[in-house]
Amino acid sequence: MKSTSLILALLLMAGVAFGQKNNYKAPVLTDKYMKDLGLAKKPFTQKAEGVWTAGNITIYSSHPYGDDIKGFKGSTPLFIAVDKRGNILAVAPAANMETPDFWNRVLASKLLQSWRGLTLQQAATLKVDAVTGATYSSVAVIKTVQATAKNVK
Repeated sequence: MKSTSLILALLLMAGVAFGQKNNYKAPVLTDKYMKDLGLAKKPFTQKAEGVWTAGNITIYSSHPYGDDIKGFKGSTPLFIAVDKRGNILAVAPAANMETPDFWNRVLASKLLQSWRGLTLQQAATLKVDAVTGATYSSVAVIKTVQATAKNVK
């Protein structure tokens, strides 16, 4: 009886884990994220899944490039704004499940500004130090920026 219950519990957990992965929703660009990118009140248009334009600026979602890169509690989706020359204007986080204490350390560290002014090619290989006290979260951000920059250039 106990082994049957254990098997059912494991199957249920596997089903939940499988369902969560398959139900992943790509982040949607909103006015809040536009503000975080420094593009407040700038109208934007979706061009493809995970790609928007606002005038001569293109905004990329890290989905699907960073979906499998995990921080402390899961992926750390980002938006990356790029000018027409391919230079990064800003990196802004989308909603994530990271622990607020750790995530606030990442935000306070100015890590997200590390790629400002770089080309996508430079960002794909830039060595950036992790944030002390938020190593998992910050390494996930670094790897997510690198993966996204590598794949959208």
